[in-house]
Amino acid sequence: MNHDDREYIAKAINYFWGDGTAAPHTVNQKAASVLYEALQEAQSCSAAMDLVPRPASGKPGLSYVIKQVAKIGKRIAARDTQLYEACRVQVARNYRSEIKLALMGL
Repeated sequence: MNHDDREYIAKAINYFWGDGTAAPHTVNQKAASVLYEALQEAQSCSAAMDLVPRPASGKPGLSYVIKQVAKIGKRIAARDTQLYEACRVQVARNYRSEIKLALMGL
């Protein structure tokens, strides 16, 4: 792993766990592996969120249901790969201890 790789991996780690969590010199193969697992989980979560209709006020009518299902299809067709903040936060919680141990070389 070269310095540029370590720098980019540190930026991705800091995206999930906050600035200052990782510096390029602390990044190792274990930390990269933990980050990869976290990214997979966040992407899976975000894909599932795309399938959830947006909230309605009161009981939704048929036109609302059709509109929501169409928007879900549109997001799927567009392959929108953004991470939902709720997913990022939960994944960060799930992997916090594991990433800290990995960055310490343990």
